[in-house]
Amino acid sequence: MIKQELDILQENGYMDMTDKKQVIESGLLHCEQSLRESYNVIENYTYRYPTAEVLENINISLTILKLMKGESDNGL
Repeated sequence: MIKQELDILQENGYMDMTDKKQVIESGLLHCEQSLRESYNVIENYTYRYPTAEVLENINISLTILKLMKGESDNGL
């Protein structure tokens, strides 16, 4: 399992980073973008089939990521 995860990180350029802060910031940005894309897809789908709970969970995750990103910008 760890090998798969390391391969994914390698494919996305994370293994070339030497600065821990850079890795965290990049990872947070990637998570945020992925969640936003998922949110948009689900939101478009919900016009026909409501899934408010899923959207709320994604929204909470985006909020947490935003807070974490703000913390990393402030010296983590």
